[in-house]
Amino acid sequence: MAAAVNQHVPTATDEQAVHRRLMRFGEAESLATPMWEERATTVPAIAAHLASLWSPPAALDGAEPLITEKGLPHARASVLNLIVTVVDEAAADRVVRTLVDLGVRHPSRALVIVPDPHGDGAPLDARISTHCHDAAGDADRICYEEVVLSVRGDAAAHLSGIVAPLLIHDLPTHVWWPGDPPFHDPVFDQLVEIADRVVVDSADFGDLLSGLRRLANLRRKSGVGDLSWERLSWWQELTAQFFDAPRFRRYLPNLSRLQLRYAVQPPASKRHDEDMEVAPGTSAPMTQALLYAGWIATRLGWRRHKTLAPFEDGSFRLRLEGRHEMVDLSVAAVPTDEVRPGELISARLASLGETGAAEFIVDRERDQAVVATNADGMTALLRRVPMETPREAEVLSSQLTVDVADPVYEDALRAAAILLASAREAAA
Repeated sequence: MAAAVNQHVPTATDEQAVHRRLMRFGEAESLATPMWEERATTVPAIAAHLASLWSPPAALDGAEPLITEKGLPHARASVLNLIVTVVDEAAADRVVRTLVDLGVRHPSRALVIVPDPHGDGAPLDARISTHCHDAAGDADRICYEEVVLSVRGDAAAHLSGIVAPLLIHDLPTHVWWPGDPPFHDPVFDQLVEIADRVVVDSADFGDLLSGLRRLANLRRKSGVGDLSWERLSWWQELTAQFFDAPRFRRYLPNLSRLQLRYAVQPPASKRHDEDMEVAPGTSAPMTQALLYAGWIATRLGWRRHKTLAPFEDGSFRLRLEGRHEMVDLSVAAVPTDEVRPGELISARLASLGETGAAEFIVDRERDQAVVATNADGMTALLRRVPMETPREAEVLSSQLTVDVADPVYEDALRAAAILLASAREAAA
């Protein structure tokens, strides 16, 4: 039998807790039809019920599929298939919160799979809920469905055979795996084979170096999406803006220092509000710093040279070989409860030019950043910009709109793995 999707063996209590959280799908005000729930069901029965929801009346034969809500017809607006795997309570909470927020942005046929390879109950239970939302600027409403599948025993080793018949086959299929993906698991491989695109969050990796390497080798038709990479977009934009100005662009090839600081949770943090909690499964908080360093390094052609300070307590320092200068790269972990663990809190780039030194600074303070430049002996230019941590639904939505591979991300991913390996090898 295939390896278990999750090393933790779920108990009956665990399974009930997961289902209680997933039932929150049905609590949404957008619920359009009575929830359909069937225990010990079959894939054909589930497919038949889905088809009946969207079948047009006989008088509208040949029209677009419709669903009625309070006697009124509404068009289904699914734009993709989204397959999500839930392995514990934390993942269930995360999935419900994210998919409810995602519905308006990306209405989809969401197939939420709860695998339990050790379960003794019926092989397959299902629950289907349909939701409708007002379309902005339109009198019509958009509707979509969410299907929760509980798969037990031997059936949990053959998820692709259960999921494939339930997909809308003229739409792209994305697999989102919240938590630490089981890259070695045949079941994970099955879902990857179905997908046009696989979306993960590298901040969830239990073994960051191994996860980065395996993700770099994961090839899909439309590439791989990474929520941690999406969270970096604001930092990348602010950094690029420095060098849009011709007077600063000449410093770019001669960058000689990159200092990155990222947040880690203090030992006795008192923050408990939802937006500041550590994301479920977060065990690789330096992912953003590594991807940012990998992005800069690959764009400017930096190469690994030697380790100055090996990996220790989440920090390290490397010497890189640039095209014109040797580059000092330092990554430091800073205990703070002002932002979520793993978030970048500072990026400082220094350069030597023909007329003197220059420094380019982005320092984050809670929900805003101070952006400063100091060049040619001139007083630093300061401005403040908002920098709120985007919700998971927002970054997932951005990744679901991408339908091609991202070579810039792939280059940064491989470079991040090289940088981390250099620091850890020296420590070992």
